[in-house]
Amino acid sequence: VVGLATLFEGEPWAASCFYAFDAESVAIIILSNPATRHGQAMLATPRIAGTIAGQPKLIPKIQGIQFTAEACLLRGQAAETAYGQYCQRHPIARLKRSEVWQLALLQIKFTDNSLLQGSKTHWQRDTATSHN
Repeated sequence: VVGLATLFEGEPWAASCFYAFDAESVAIIILSNPATRHGQAMLATPRIAGTIAGQPKLIPKIQGIQFTAEACLLRGQAAETAYGQYCQRHPIARLKRSEVWQLALLQIKFTDNSLLQGSKTHWQRDTATSHN
């Protein structure tokens, strides 16, 4: 599950969504209705933040990412391709179609306590070659 943090008309809102990762585009794919509060927020203010982390009981097992991304409601062939990727990860999604979003990752901070407590790795999209 990915946790999203959005902002709409000056008000923060958070949402949790199942996701699939598109390694080729370095993006997260989610399904969500644009009429939801976080959907409205992403349409109005596409720059979002989020987290993905498990819930281990032991501190040395903690791993997860914090990120910023640019949210885009996909249409046409891009939506069909991303929907196929999402359904490969979550086949049950085929039972009820929803709108497809791409969260193009801009920055990632990966925390991995399995290497060394508090170990961090940073990644940033090269905006000169970005296809957003």
